[in-house]
Amino acid sequence: MSYEIKLLPIVHFDLRYAKKWYLDNSEILAKEFKIEVDKEIDYIGEYPEHYQRKYKEFRQSLVTRFPYAIFYLVEEEQQRVVIFGVLHTSRNPEIVRNRIKK
Repeated sequence: MSYEIKLLPIVHFDLRYAKKWYLDNSEILAKEFKIEVDKEIDYIGEYPEHYQRKYKEFRQSLVTRFPYAIFYLVEEEQQRVVIFGVLHTSRNPEIVRNRIKK
C-alpha cells in the first residue's frame, strides 16, 4: 500500500535549483536527474520505512547516480510521507532540521 507523498513548498525550490544547475550543464542530465528523483520518491511512497532514521525523526534516501539526499518523515497514522528537503550531499543536513521548526 502506497503512502501519500507531501512535498513542502521549499522542496519545489530545492528541486528547481538542482534541475537548473544540471540544465545549465546538460539537458540530458537534467532529465535524468528528474527521473531518478521521481523514482526515489515513488520508492519512498511504497516502502517509507526502508531507510533508517538518520537525524532523530528524519529518514534519508540517496538519489541514484546523483549526489542528492531526500529527507523525509513518515506519518504512520495519516499513511503519509512528508518530504522536507532534497539537498546536495555536501550541504549541511541541519538545513532540513531547521525546516521542521517552521
